[in-house]
Amino acid sequence: MVRSNPRLETRNDTLIARLLAFAVDAVLLTVGLAVLGGVTATVAPRLVGVVGLLIWPLALGYFVVFEWTSGQTPGKRLFGITVVQADGRPASLLAAILRNVLRIVDALPTAYLLGGVLIYRSDDGQRLGDVIGNTVVVKTGS
Repeated sequence: MVRSNPRLETRNDTLIARLLAFAVDAVLLTVGLAVLGGVTATVAPRLVGVVGLLIWPLALGYFVVFEWTSGQTPGKRLFGITVVQADGRPASLLAAILRNVLRIVDALPTAYLLGGVLIYRSDDGQRLGDVIGNTVVVKTGS
């Protein structure tokens, strides 16, 4: 997948784009998981519980795979932002895993309140997952 050109100087100017991108990704995940659940319920009803157990790993996997392979989930691509290492290199697999596992903490106490506050207050626009993964979210383009 082609990576977009990161603009490191924009790391403090992505909060609204990040929120909108997450909303798009949440809708895509919800629809995808609902379809998976519906198909499973129709084809193999006994496996519905297994699908339920896989919701969090599948959701985290969605973010990890997209951010590791291209730096962008569909939502991030739509709003012109990308995840990179703090020095501008593409996000490594470990960085993508760390930043997304910590999504659970950033979502506290509700609706990514902690993550949003940290992005707003951080010098580099980083939530906790970004700090631990040594990543930043920046705008793309020339």
